[in-house]
Amino acid sequence: MEHQPFENWLLNDELLKPEQQRDLRRHTAACLQCAALARANLSLRAAPVARPANGFALRFQRRLVAERKIQRRRTSIGLVLLTLVSIGVILWLITPALPYLSLSPAQLFITWVSALIYLSTAVQAIATISNVLSRVVLELVPLSAWAIFLVAASGLSALWLSTLRKRSKQKVYSRARL
Repeated sequence: MEHQPFENWLLNDELLKPEQQRDLRRHTAACLQCAALARANLSLRAAPVARPANGFALRFQRRLVAERKIQRRRTSIGLVLLTLVSIGVILWLITPALPYLSLSPAQLFITWVSALIYLSTAVQAIATISNVLSRVVLELVPLSAWAIFLVAASGLSALWLSTLRKRSKQKVYSRARL
């Protein structure tokens, strides 16, 4: 039995058309769940509205002002701490470069050039090592094993994607039912 439109009609405070009222009466006569919801809704609407105690607005405004002061204090303390930590991190990062500030321009240039040469030789060494390792691995493992591995990996990927698709549809369906 479809409860959704009737539950929406019962819980929303909007005027119903005569045919909607007739359908709602028929449904609540046949459905115990919706009839209980209608009774609860009527009893809630009939309950008297509680009035706040005298001075509530003034107490609330005072408490709001105090909370804003506390929030401003927390924000300023947080900003000071963030600034101090940022300065500390910047100093920690700059510390290794401080000795280079006392070098002459020629010494600084030689240092930079030697660092670039070191970096380029390190990149070349890593490229050579990876090239040798890839050739060794490709020669050790036969081509048919690579093909089997790729087929298995694609099959697992397809299975994973279909599982994700089913799970996402289940979540959407379960949310729609709520």
